[in-house]
Amino acid sequence: MSFWKNVIKELEYRGISRKELAFSLGMNNMTIHKAIERDSMPAADTALRIAKTLGVSLEYLLDMPSESASENCDNEKAIALYKKYSTVLESLETLSQREISAVSQLVAALSL
Repeated sequence: MSFWKNVIKELEYRGISRKELAFSLGMNNMTIHKAIERDSMPAADTALRIAKTLGVSLEYLLDMPSESASENCDNEKAIALYKKYSTVLESLETLSQREISAVSQLVAALSL
């Protein structure tokens, strides 16, 4: 996938228009439009500013594997688990250390 296809995909995901992106970058909307139309690679500093504006890595926009891809996968799994079990975790916060230990032993016994 090209740089601009990834930018467009990210804009759609975030609900940001090309015009809003151009404004955020201090650029003319037509500059962005023409770059997308031509599928031309922006200058390195512009590409970096676009990535920062969209809150993604430059590697992502360039379709390059990131060195921390496995770390990102681990983070995504941790976030998904937290979302799934957040109410349980919040309930554990109210327990004493002794009660938490008992819950841990129970969970360990159930997972055998």
